[in-house]
Amino acid sequence: MESRPSRKDVAERAGVSESTVSRALNDSQLITEAIKQRVRAAAKELGYIPSRQATLFARRHTKMLGFVLPSYEAFPPFSRSYFPALLDGVVLECDSLGYSVTIILDKKKSNTDDYYTLIRSKTVDGLLFAVTRADFRPFAGLRERGVPFVLINNYHEGLNSVDAIPETGMKKACEHAYDLGHRNWGYITGDMQFRNAIDRLSVFNQLVNEYGVVSSVVEGNFSKTSGYEGALKLLDRSDRPSAIFCSSDRCAFGVLSRANSMGIRVPEDLSVIGYDNLPPVKDITPPLSTIDHPVTRLARRATRLLIDILQGKLEEPVTEWLETDFIVRESTARYCPSRTDM
Repeated sequence: MESRPSRKDVAERAGVSESTVSRALNDSQLITEAIKQRVRAAAKELGYIPSRQATLFARRHTKMLGFVLPSYEAFPPFSRSYFPALLDGVVLECDSLGYSVTIILDKKKSNTDDYYTLIRSKTVDGLLFAVTRADFRPFAGLRERGVPFVLINNYHEGLNSVDAIPETGMKKACEHAYDLGHRNWGYITGDMQFRNAIDRLSVFNQLVNEYGVVSSVVEGNFSKTSGYEGALKLLDRSDRPSAIFCSSDRCAFGVLSRANSMGIRVPEDLSVIGYDNLPPVKDITPPLSTIDHPVTRLARRATRLLIDILQGKLEEPVTEWLETDFIVRESTARYCPSRTDM
C-alpha cells in the first residue's frame, strides 16, 4: 500500500520549505501569489490533502490545552488518586513546553458541538480526554471536524491516543503468584464499557490458559465497592481462590476490607494484587503488591503528542504505547494449603 503524500513531499516538489507549504495552502498574506500557485500545483499533482488540525492551528494560537475530566455526582473528581496523577503529567509537560492547561468537567451532557465550539472560539488549542468509553463514534465526529485531541488510557484506529500495554505487568504478576504456589486465581473486572477493562480481562484469561491454573471471574467496575462485593462472591466459594487479582487498586482495597471482615488474613490466608500503583497503595495495611500502570507518564506523553499535532509535526493519527510493570509488596505470600483450604 502506497503511503499518502506528506507536506514534506509537497515542499520538495515545489522547491520550498514545509512551513511555506502550510502558509501557501492557508492563503497567508506573507506568501506571494506565484509561490502559492506553485505550491497548490504541487499539492494537486501529488494528491496531497492538508491536515485539518494543522489548518486550525495556523489560524490561532492560544497556547492553552483543555483537560477533559468526567464529573461524578457521588464524589469530586480529584478525590480519587487517578485524576491528580494524570493532572500532574499534563501540567508538568505543558510547563516544560510553554503551554497552559484548563480543566473541563464533562457532565455527561457535552457533545461534539460543545468541544468544537471550544476550538473554534479559540478558548483552547486542543483537548486531552482522561476517561473515555469504548464507544468511539463521538470522537470520530470530532476528528472529522478537525478538532485536535488525544485519548489517554484508551485507543482506537484512526484516533490519536496514548495507552499502556497490560501484558507486561500482568505477566510478571501472574508469574509471581504462580511461583508462590497459587493455582486457584480469582479476578474482579473493571467496568466493561471501557477498553482498559476489556483488555485486562482478556490478558488475564490468556495467562490463566498459559499457566494452566483454575480461575474464577466476577464483574466489577474499578471501584472499592465492586471489590468488596466481588470478594464475597469469590471467597464464599467452596473452592475459593488463594490469590485475587483486581482491575484497579481501589478494587483491591475493597477486597482487603472484605477479607478483614471475614477473618481472612492477607497475605497469610489470601494474596491480593492490584492494578495502577497509585500513591495510597504504599500506605495501607498490608502495602499492596500491584501492577505499575504509568499514569503520570501516560499523561505527559499524551500532552506532548497533542502539542506535536498542534504544531503540525504529525499529520496521520498515531497510538503510542508505554510498558506496565509489577511491584511486589506485602499483600502476597507463599500459598499455604493448611490455611486457605478451610
